[in-house]
Amino acid sequence: MIDLEYDADRARHATLWLLKQHGTLDHIKLLKLVFLADVEHLSRYGRPIVGGAYFAMEHGPVASELYDELKLRRIPGTAAVTDFMLRGVEEPNEDHLSETDVEVLRDVNERYGTWDRYRLSNHTHTFEAWKQNWQEDGEKGAYPIPYDDILREKASDEMKELVKDSQNAERVLG
Repeated sequence: MIDLEYDADRARHATLWLLKQHGTLDHIKLLKLVFLADVEHLSRYGRPIVGGAYFAMEHGPVASELYDELKLRRIPGTAAVTDFMLRGVEEPNEDHLSETDVEVLRDVNERYGTWDRYRLSNHTHTFEAWKQNWQEDGEKGAYPIPYDDILREKASDEMKELVKDSQNAERVLG
């Protein structure tokens, strides 16, 4: 099973980068843009930008650690506008993001940044990784999404093998 750690520093600066583009974002739209960026970066470069545990939730896939930080208002450089709306109060420091992180954030923002949270949520419901792991049980819940399922969305067979080999090497060396 693939396990890709959460990078709080990259999550913070990716959040600040997206907030700089939009001024303010609600949590759902932010989380969907991050998911789309993580899927894209993972499929192109073999690692997510933010990473961590992903869960299938009612409004689509969610980066669990980032979601928790948003709920607890623990992302430095941001301020709550309302309970679910966020704005940046600091500039993102792109030194904390790789060139490929910024490239993918820019690509995802150009493609999806004008979409509202409902359209983004509906779009993420089309991902097999969400469909396979969401359990319509009448209750709101959070169901783990394995990275293997996320990789199947867009990654080439070569990239899938590269990520799995990297994970195996970390287990052996770790």
